[in-house]
Amino acid sequence: MSIAMLIVFGIALVATGVSVTFMIASAVPQPMLQRAQEHGRFAGLAADDQNGGSGKQVSAGRPNLGNQAINAI
Repeated sequence: MSIAMLIVFGIALVATGVSVTFMIASAVPQPMLQRAQEHGRFAGLAADDQNGGSGKQVSAGRPNLGNQAINAI
């Protein structure tokens, strides 16, 4: 197989990936997009979610890990 054929195959593979990604993104319903815009990108995607987000609040700071020793060999 020549290098030109590999380049054409690579471009075709990337184009296929782009088109599939576009089709998946186009299939997302508008209400879900609006809710994601208002509440964050994972809001309402849990199976048991009724009225609000599905996760718990995470602090932006460093987590409190307490006193820990690093054992290195």
